Amino acid sequence: MSMSQKAVMAILAALVIMLLAAERASAQTCGFTISNMNFGSDVDTISGGAVDTTATLAYNCSGGDASARVLICPSLGEGSVTAAANARRMAGGSSHLLYQLYQNSERSVIWGSSGTASPPPPIVAILDGNGAASDSRAIYGRLFGGQSTAEATAYTSSFSGIDVDIRYRVTDDNDCSGGLGTSGGAVSFSVNATVAEKCLVSTVPVNFGSHSTLSTNIDASGSVSVTCTPATSYAIRLNGGNAAAGPTARKMFKGLETITYGLYRNSEHSQPWGDTEGTTMTGTGSGGVQAHTVYGRVAPQATPPVGTYTDTVIVVVDY
Repeated sequence: MSMSQKAVMAILAALVIMLLAAERASAQTCGFTISNMNFGSDVDTISGGAVDTTATLAYNCSGGDASARVLICPSLGEGSVTAAANARRMAGGSSHLLYQLYQNSERSVIWGSSGTASPPPPIVAILDGNGAASDSRAIYGRLFGGQSTAEATAYTSSFSGIDVDIRYRVTDDNDCSGGLGTSGGAVSFSVNATVAEKCLVSTVPVNFGSHSTLSTNIDASGSVSVTCTPATSYAIRLNGGNAAAGPTARKMFKGLETITYGLYRNSEHSQPWGDTEGTTMTGTGSGGVQAHTVYGRVAPQATPPVGTYTDTVIVVVDY
């Protein structure tokens, strides 16, 4: 065999080896699933706190070379609802909730997609002796606080198609910025939350001041403020105080001595404010603070002994 023939045979042998290697690598496959993310069915947006939860990305690779290093790059887009400037959004009718997906439990690194300022996290799988690997990775979610204007309803955003692009490749680097590798196929999941009807209440006391006689009407006012989710109907009830009396026959006490007074819904003192139907203050929540004035009146009566007279009225908000 001449030298030229030997060279040709060497080239052919090298080509065969390369083709066999390519065929073996192409047999590797990785499949993926992502669980739905649910922030809960009783989300309180009125109290103002954030709500945290997680979803799980699971992978299963097989058919590769033993000890191969597989880089997995799971790109997540904005979902089915157009994102805001610095957050993803869920929709519930015409209302929206702001949330975000993160790579870390501190929720400081956003989980994004290749080719953006927030690329996906690199996930490294080392194949075992059978050329396989399986594991999972948490996706950290946070529903932002301070969303009191969100209506009480169910919210969702769906992730599928271009919003879930998971790619993998055998490599020694951790670069997930370029969208390189083999597609892991169609993966979908959803992000959900249900905002419940909630109300918060605060009060300002009614203080009638100091008086030497009770021979004329003495008027004073306080307030009851409520913050309720938008479109939530509410009714504010004031009980009968320590005397368990009617709205205009409540009593302030100093020991056994008393002063009779009434609480009203209007400045004319013609609409008593009590805890039965027809005597409560009603309204509809807006997500903001709604203040309701409590009008108090001490009608003319015998002046009791000197001292400080007090009563405690329980405020109940039904919604």
